[in-house]
Amino acid sequence: MSPLDRDPDCLLCRPDDADRLFGRTRVWADGRWRLSVVGHGPVVGFAHLEPVRHIPFVTDLDGAEASTFGPVLARVTGVLRAVTGAELVYASVFGERVAHFHVNLAPHRPGDALQGGPAMLVPGAAEAPAAEHRAAVVAVRDRLG
Repeated sequence: MSPLDRDPDCLLCRPDDADRLFGRTRVWADGRWRLSVVGHGPVVGFAHLEPVRHIPFVTDLDGAEASTFGPVLARVTGVLRAVTGAELVYASVFGERVAHFHVNLAPHRPGDALQGGPAMLVPGAAEAPAAEHRAAVVAVRDRLG
């Protein structure tokens, strides 16, 4: 990987710094992707999957990262699920705080600290207008062919 594939101002392009800041340990890498597991907090096995190369957002995935993302995600979540005894692994992508694509992986077991589903929404959030939902369905279908 060339230095041009990294952003010196990006924390995740400096994985040793990110590992120290987040209290995580890098457990796997394949030259394109790396997985780090956080060693504290309420969720055992909480991990970050991120490309080695600086890719700002999921919409910027291209090349080898784009073609390997699905298999890598399936592999690492399968391992996290197995070693933690989780029923499932939540995969969340947010981008407004750190502009280096990464997936937050949270193994979920009954009775743990995680809440999924409706708890991810602002309580009392209003239903979006049906016309906007229909327009989105049509636009996405049309663009994907």
